[in-house]
Amino acid sequence: MTKKVAVIGGGIVGCITSFFLIEKGYEVTLVDQNSIGQEASWAGAGILSPLLPWNYEDSVNDLCFGSADFYHQLSEILKKDTGIDPEWIESGMLIHDEHDKNLAMNWCHTNSIEIKQIQIEKTSCLLLPHVAQIRNPRLLKALKIYLIKNNVVIMENQKVSPISDSNNFVHHLQIENSINLEADYYVVASGAWSSNVLNEIEMPKIRPIRGQLIQYPAIKEKLPYILYKDDFYLVQRQDGVVLAGSTKEDVGFDKGITEEARNSLQQKAESLLPILKNYKIENQWSGLRPGSDGNVPMIEKHHKYNNVYLNVGHYRYGLTMAPKAARIISDLITLNG
Repeated sequence: MTKKVAVIGGGIVGCITSFFLIEKGYEVTLVDQNSIGQEASWAGAGILSPLLPWNYEDSVNDLCFGSADFYHQLSEILKKDTGIDPEWIESGMLIHDEHDKNLAMNWCHTNSIEIKQIQIEKTSCLLLPHVAQIRNPRLLKALKIYLIKNNVVIMENQKVSPISDSNNFVHHLQIENSINLEADYYVVASGAWSSNVLNEIEMPKIRPIRGQLIQYPAIKEKLPYILYKDDFYLVQRQDGVVLAGSTKEDVGFDKGITEEARNSLQQKAESLLPILKNYKIENQWSGLRPGSDGNVPMIEKHHKYNNVYLNVGHYRYGLTMAPKAARIISDLITLNG
């Protein structure tokens, strides 16, 4: 009999987890309190690398670099199967004014990551030529279509009550409208809302961290790389649109956008790329990242419930880590099943 898995959370982590589970032959239901792929996964810039990997723990880099190649393959699968191009591009990333170039160079050489030191207008910069980007809204749209075509049951706008049970086994999820969703295994991948789903289960607090971005219209000039300086980036899409981000704000579940953030991002964008002064900002939005200490997520079987698995707390790098994290979860379920 085919085993059933309920995945709670329809962001990139939940979608990719569902992708790997159906590959292994599981019957999957994907539940989200909103629409699939419309929260932090949609709002990010789609950079498929830690911004400065030498500043992160090995566990973070292992997840990120263990995921990077998968997106190129996935883009081809989705483009062929759905007709939507997620626009995977190996843009490279140019880092301005990195204060510890020796640390960066040594770390990259030790970890077999190609890095170059180049001069841009008399400024010494670092180039990571193999950093890629993906257009995450299109990726998520294509993934949703792919999952539906491959028999994943998608339940949108359905809030899940906190998981609780009197023993070590969860028998069903309680969903709005008195729906009981029964499965053999449950995966929590609810991003910033994970603590709400797990608020009766002991686990470290995952808190929402708001990130705001602004968008410039398609510009005539072609940027050769993703540009990065002092925790700020510019990303140009295939059609010339430029994204600038992002803020890090501990404001709870407030998804509002602010003039203060807009002005700050605009100042940084036009300082890093002065030609942007010739263009008007055309959009601004925000997303709520699942904040965790050191960007280190929890990807594991739950310590109390034998059939609950956690894929949570990816903070800024949910998109970047999702494939490796999803492989780990799908392998754990198979191993323990």
